[in-house]
Amino acid sequence: MDANRLRFWMMADPLLHWEPLLVDGHNRVHRDASRRSVRLASSPGSTTWTELSGSDMAQTEQLVFRMPGVLDAFGTWAYLDVPRAALMATGAGPEPTPLLTFDPTHPLSLPTDAVLGHDDVLYVATGGGKVLLKDPRSQWDPATVSVDDFVAWRLAPAPRGGVFAIARPSTLSAPGGADRVRIARVLGQPLPRYLLGERAPTVFRPQGEETNPPRMSLILDAPPLPGEVVVGLAASPEGRLALLSWVHGVEDAFARIRFFTGTGLTAPITLHGARRPFSFAWVSNDRIVVLLRTSGPAVTAVAYALEAEGAIADPLGDYYPLTEHDGGPFVHTLALPPHYLVQDGPPAPLHPVSLPSFVSEGSVLNMTGAGVPVLDGGSPRAVWHRLYLEACIPPRCGIRVFLAATNTPTRPDAYASGLWHEHVFGDVGPVSGARHVPHGVWLPSPSELPFHGGLFPGTPEQDRRGLFSALIQRAGLRVRSLQGRYLWVRVQLVGDGYSTPELFALRAHGPRFSYAENYLPELYREQLFGQEADEAALDGTSTPADFLERFLSLAEGILTPIEDRIASASLLTDPRTVPEESLEWLAGWIGFSFDAAIPRERRRRMLEAAPAIRPWRGTMRGLSLALDALTDGAVARGGLVIVEEFRLRRTFSTILGVDLGDEDDPLLPGLHRSGNSYVGDTLFLGDERRKEFLALFGEGIPKTPSEEAAVQQFFNELAHRVTVLVHQDFDAQEIGLIQRVAEQETPAHVSISVKMASYPLMVGVASLVGIDTYLGPPPKPQPMRVGRSALGSKNLLERPPSLDPRLLAGG
Repeated sequence: MDANRLRFWMMADPLLHWEPLLVDGHNRVHRDASRRSVRLASSPGSTTWTELSGSDMAQTEQLVFRMPGVLDAFGTWAYLDVPRAALMATGAGPEPTPLLTFDPTHPLSLPTDAVLGHDDVLYVATGGGKVLLKDPRSQWDPATVSVDDFVAWRLAPAPRGGVFAIARPSTLSAPGGADRVRIARVLGQPLPRYLLGERAPTVFRPQGEETNPPRMSLILDAPPLPGEVVVGLAASPEGRLALLSWVHGVEDAFARIRFFTGTGLTAPITLHGARRPFSFAWVSNDRIVVLLRTSGPAVTAVAYALEAEGAIADPLGDYYPLTEHDGGPFVHTLALPPHYLVQDGPPAPLHPVSLPSFVSEGSVLNMTGAGVPVLDGGSPRAVWHRLYLEACIPPRCGIRVFLAATNTPTRPDAYASGLWHEHVFGDVGPVSGARHVPHGVWLPSPSELPFHGGLFPGTPEQDRRGLFSALIQRAGLRVRSLQGRYLWVRVQLVGDGYSTPELFALRAHGPRFSYAENYLPELYREQLFGQEADEAALDGTSTPADFLERFLSLAEGILTPIEDRIASASLLTDPRTVPEESLEWLAGWIGFSFDAAIPRERRRRMLEAAPAIRPWRGTMRGLSLALDALTDGAVARGGLVIVEEFRLRRTFSTILGVDLGDEDDPLLPGLHRSGNSYVGDTLFLGDERRKEFLALFGEGIPKTPSEEAAVQQFFNELAHRVTVLVHQDFDAQEIGLIQRVAEQETPAHVSISVKMASYPLMVGVASLVGIDTYLGPPPKPQPMRVGRSALGSKNLLERPPSLDPRLLAGG
C-alpha cells in the first residue's frame, strides 16, 4: 500500500500467473521458470525440412531397429559390428577390440541396445529378451536378468542406478495399437568375486549373501495406445523418462512424447512437423532433439521444448549441424550434450550454431482457477490507476498490454470487441486503431516500491531494460478511466524474429486516488457517466474533467514515489532493505563491524542476526548463531559442529572407524588406552592389566592426593577449550573467515580452534549425535592425492569404468 493507500496486484510467476494464448493449437510464448519470465517462443523461421514418405519410409524403419552406440566419460565407445556378431570397443587403441561376442548363426541373438548406467555397469539388451549386466572393471562375472513374456529392446539409464527397458514392437509399418505399453526396471549387482571365494568351514556365511542381487521387474503394463507404436525412450538428467511414439492411420499425424510418472503415462505432447523421428535425446531438462530422414540419406536434427502435457510442441529455432554423421541414431551417453556416431572418428557432440530465431508475436493471459490470485479491486466503482512493467524490450520489439474490467469473476473472451484497452511499450504501435493509445515510459528507479531492488535481473538501460509505467486508460473514449471490480490482463509480445521482449513482472495499482476529487472543488469532477461515458470521442478528445484527471496524474506519478520513500524511511534501518552503501553505517549503530573478507551478500544476514547474537555473546549459543549467520546455516545443517572439549572426556578400549595412530586427529585429544569399553552393566572389555573405570572419578569416593591431582589434571586438560569441526567443504579463505569470527565471539579465557573433521561418524569417539556428529549421505570416494589421501577409507584407487578394456593398460 502506497502513501495514497493504493494497493497493487503483481503477476511475476510465469507458471502460476500466465496462461499462453494458443494460436491454432500452437503455443507461441515460452514461460521460463528458471528466469521467472515470459518471452517469445523459439522458431525455425524460414528453415524448412520435409520428411520422407512412401517407399523411403522402409529405410527409416530400419534405422529405428539399428542398435545405437554407447559412449563413456573417458571418450571410449562401443558399437555393434554385425558381420563379426560382436560388440566392439574402441577409443583406447588404433583398432577396435571385441567387448562381447554373440552367436552369428542366430541373428535374433544379436543385441538391440547397450547402455552404460550411472552405476558404471554396462547393460546390454540381448536376444531372447534378457538384459546382460557386465562390469567394465571385471569385479564380478556377467549376469543376465529377464521377465516372462517381455523382450527387452530399448534401454535408458536410471539416475539412481540400473536401467529402464521397453519391449520390442511387433511392427512399425501397420497401424499401431496391438502392442501393450510395457516398461521394465533392472536393479542390483552381483557380489564381487573376492567376496565369494572359498572360506574355512568354521567361518560364518549367511544364507543369501547377495543383499542386492540383479533382478528385473515389470513396472508398467498398460493397454495399447490406439493407433500408436512406441519406438524409443530416453531419460533426462533429472530422471524424467520419456517415450517416443509414431501415429498411424491419421493423415499428417505427428509423433508424440509421453512421460512415465511411476504409475502410468501422461497425456501426449505432439511434436509438430515430425512424423517419423527414428531417434531422440535430451539436450536439457525440458528440451529434446529428434533425428529425421529428409532427402535421400540426409538426416536433420530438430529440437523441441516440452512444456505443458497434452499440448503441441513447435520446432525450436536452434540449428544443430550433423557433421560427417553416419546416418544412425544418437549414441547413449550420461552427460550432455548428446553425441552421434561419425563415419571415421570418435562420436561428435551435438551443439547449436545458429543465431536465435523467434516467432514474431505471442500472447499470454492472466491465469484463472483455484489457487490463482485474482485482481480484485473490491468494488464495482474501483478505478484502476497505473500499470508497471519490469521488462527487457530490445530495439524493434515491443509489448502491448490489453486490460479489461468486469464486475464478475469471469474472464472475458480474449478478443471480445470493445472490452480490451491497449497500452503500448517499446518500438511498436497500437493495433486497436484507437487514437491516443497510452505509450509507457521508462523509469530510472529499479521499482516503484520504496527501496526495493526490483525483479529484473539485469542492469537497467534507458528505454530498453528495467521499469516501465503507463497510466491505465481507455483510449478513444469520452471518459478514459477504466472502472470495474475485476481486472483482466492480456499481454502481447512482439519481436522482429531475431530478438524477443522478456516480461519479468507486471503490477497494477488501484483503486485510483484522484487529486481532482480529493483536493479540488466539485466543479472539476467528472459529470459524464454510464453509456455516454463509454461512447467513442468523435474528435479523439476526452471530456475536460477526464483530461484534468489525467493531467494531474502526471504530478501524482512523481510525488507519490517520493511520499512513499518518506513514509517507508524505516526500511533504511532494516538489514534486509537498507541500501548496500549504507550497511556499514547501519552496523555502526549497534557497534557491529564486518570483516573485510565477508562477502556482501552475507553481511545482511549477519547484521540481521546481530541483535539475537548480542545477548548471548561469549556463550555456545552466541557462537553458534554467529557462525550460522556467517555460513548461511552451516551449523544448523551440520556442516559446522561446535564441540566443547569437556564432552570428549571419555576413555575407550575399542573404537570403530578411526586410526588411533593419527595423533593430529581433532577428535582424539586426551584419548588413551583403557579398559572402559563395556557391554551392559557388568561386562567390561579391555586390557585387564590397564583397567581404568570412570566410576573411580566419583566425588564420593576417597582419593589420595596423587589420585586427586591425576583426576584434576584429566579434567583440566579439556576444560575451557572449544573446537569447531568443519564437515562441509569450505575453501581456505572461508576457513580463515570462520576462524576469525569464532575468535571474536569467544571469551578470552577460552581456547578456540577450527579443524577439518576427518570422519562424519566414529563409534565411541564422534557418535554424540546432535553434539559433535551429524547424519548425512555417505561421502563419495575422492581421487587419490599423494601425501594426503587415506587409501581404502575415504579415497579409493580403482580402475576407471571404461568401455575399452585397453585403457587400463594405458593404451
